[in-house]
Amino acid sequence: MSSIHRTGLTIAAATAALTMAGAVAVQGYSSSQIATAPNAGAQGARVAAADASAAPSLEPEIVYVNPAPTPAIITVTQTAPPVSGRAGAAGPQTIHVVVPGHAGGDDHNGGHNQGGGDD
Repeated sequence: MSSIHRTGLTIAAATAALTMAGAVAVQGYSSSQIATAPNAGAQGARVAAADASAAPSLEPEIVYVNPAPTPAIITVTQTAPPVSGRAGAAGPQTIHVVVPGHAGGDDHNGGHNQGGGDD
């Protein structure tokens, strides 16, 4: 790995670490502000109790839904013929791969095309 890649990786790791540390610090600060607010818990309980006693209770509304009609029964009288690959094909599809070989020339191994032997 070259030095430019090491430098980039170091900067990325440092940026990720600082981002996570910043998120933890902000979360800790905001939770401490909520916890130290004067009478936050008592005031919230009083507001909830006042709202509950002021609003009249509503009865639940019952809604009836008509079910969907039963679909008609379909009877199959004739089945489709079996599918045998492409139209007109007698058997499975065959793929031929042609790999060009090396037919001499400058092959840098003394004229042996197969290799593997002693020169």
